[in-house]
Amino acid sequence: MKKVLFISVTNLNLKSNVPLRLKKKFEGLSKGIKPYVLAKGRPLHKEKWGADFFLLPPNFLFWPCAFFLAFYLCLTKKIDAIVCQSPLVEGFTGSILKKLLKKELIVEIHGDWIEGPFLSKKRKLAFLERKIVPILAKISFRNADKIRAVAGCLAEKAKKIAPKKPYFIFPTFTDLSIFLYEKETKFDNFILFVGHLEKVKGANTLMEAFHKLNFQFSISLDPASQRGTPRRVAFQLLIIGEGSERKNLELQVASYKLQDKVEFKGKLSLEETKDIMKNCYCLVLPSLSEGLPRVIMEAMALGKPLIASNVGGIPELIKDNENGFLFRIGDSQELAEKLRVLLRDKKMAQEMGQKGREFVKENFSNEKYLQNYIQMINS
Repeated sequence: MKKVLFISVTNLNLKSNVPLRLKKKFEGLSKGIKPYVLAKGRPLHKEKWGADFFLLPPNFLFWPCAFFLAFYLCLTKKIDAIVCQSPLVEGFTGSILKKLLKKELIVEIHGDWIEGPFLSKKRKLAFLERKIVPILAKISFRNADKIRAVAGCLAEKAKKIAPKKPYFIFPTFTDLSIFLYEKETKFDNFILFVGHLEKVKGANTLMEAFHKLNFQFSISLDPASQRGTPRRVAFQLLIIGEGSERKNLELQVASYKLQDKVEFKGKLSLEETKDIMKNCYCLVLPSLSEGLPRVIMEAMALGKPLIASNVGGIPELIKDNENGFLFRIGDSQELAEKLRVLLRDKKMAQEMGQKGREFVKENFSNEKYLQNYIQMINS
């Protein structure tokens, strides 16, 4: 059984309530490999779910400490392969370890590594970092023995740098069981957004579209769920998530006088999110950059139609006019128009949602992920 060191910047707190999907992921992986995880969080060391977790404080000393700890683990645990969560600092660190210790290196791509880091938050040294990022990615890809992408579009982008590497394409681990097995779903009169409230998620675009929808369009819905003479129905917008943009979004709500129509739910657990999502009319994801969003698969598993920006791996999940709608990045006018079409036709919304549910059931499962991952490691 191969010993694998995962290097990640994910912040894990194994002392508090840990997501069930993390448990299922590592319990499954540990049946085919021996996982060691180096990430941010606490405690320093914990054996759990067949894996060994080594967690460091998330401060400016993380990377120097992570490098020496990774070096130590490679030697003492006789690590066979190193998996790096991104081609940037993680991949660069993995490249150095590969050169020094002759270990197999697998570099993962979970999103746009060029623009994504600069869309998620402001960076004081952005001008310098924009020059460094392509160099780090090039070093990582060219030193990698294997490259894994969560979406085909990301693999194609990496192939321009490292065309001859073996590529593996499959999504991130997504435990869809609680969504697929949910039977009590409804189409209530609210639109849902789920995600970090950061600029990269584009919630301000959704707010603009919702404002246009209320004041420029007549929102209607056929109560019999059939095409015909509609009646006027008021919709609300619910936002699940926290982040640095929440205050700006609240100011946007106030300026549009939408206080009675927009509700911020804050950060919720997966179960709490599911209990709200199962009754939404549709889910909207107006991101500026994405890999293969887990929240889209979760909404599809509940039979919900999607409206999302045409970016990253989203078109690999949403087939325009089939199981949802795509719109141009940042185009609040087009988003408002797509929302109006969907909100006026409940039968269309239900049909799109059913197609999305069938797509998820056929293409995504915990078993497929674990099989793909273990096969990639052992190939």
